[in-house]
Amino acid sequence: MFQSLKARFSTRGGHQDDRLNHCDDLHKLDRLRQYAKERGVRQRADARYRALLVGGDASLRLEARVAAVRECTDAAVLAYVARSAREESLRREAVERLGSDRVLMEVALNDSVVRLRRRAVALMNDPALLEDVVSRCRAGERRVARDAAQRLRELADCA
Repeated sequence: MFQSLKARFSTRGGHQDDRLNHCDDLHKLDRLRQYAKERGVRQRADARYRALLVGGDASLRLEARVAAVRECTDAAVLAYVARSAREESLRREAVERLGSDRVLMEVALNDSVVRLRRRAVALMNDPALLEDVVSRCRAGERRVARDAAQRLRELADCA
């Protein structure tokens, strides 16, 4: 009897996994990842939500993903999108909404698009992290380092 119950619950769980793995409704996934009673459901919904946002599934249009990022209030999700999204416009939208200078520094040092790296520097407010950007910029990225030094001067003038 125990084996049949175990098999039935395993099947039911597998069915739920299939539904989550194929769900492309960002609003529904967002609600599940925040409010589902079961921790495992929240984790799977969160993983699917993040994968869809960054472009891991071609079934969602960019406009829908940008709209979801505009509505997102979760700092961890915004940081993930800023670091990992395929499209520059989506990463930019997340960068604009970030409140973390540490994540902005990561973008400033590591993003593949110089324009976005420079925007991240412009949004930073922590002098110590800006100094890090100045010292850690690659030799070929003088513009980003100059922008960081300029931002440091602006912050010093305001103080």
